[in-house]
Amino acid sequence: MKLGKLGKIGVGWTVITAAGIYAFVISKRSIDKRRHESMKMMQEMEIEMMSDLYNRMTNSCHRKCIPPKYSESDLGKGENVCIDRCVAKFLDIHERIGKKLTAMSVQDEDLMKKMGQEAKQ
Repeated sequence: MKLGKLGKIGVGWTVITAAGIYAFVISKRSIDKRRHESMKMMQEMEIEMMSDLYNRMTNSCHRKCIPPKYSESDLGKGENVCIDRCVAKFLDIHERIGKKLTAMSVQDEDLMKKMGQEAKQ
């Protein structure tokens, strides 16, 4: 059975289309894998930063609120109040700094976009 010219072209386009779809699927998987790796790295960095925050806060508030020589096994009322205030201040400052850095980052992005648009003109 002969396919003729149209049959060969049809088969050729089928092969090209299949190859294109395969390349697209492979490319999409590669992009998804890179996104997944990037998100995983960001999550690991966030965990590391939160661990660092916790350690710094614990050390700072411990030094400030608890005397080096313990008189009792439990915290006293004054020590509890001091630690509560210390932790609240530490977290408040951390939140303020985060908001400020976010605002600065947005401003930098806006400036970069503006500079990019001016360069195109």
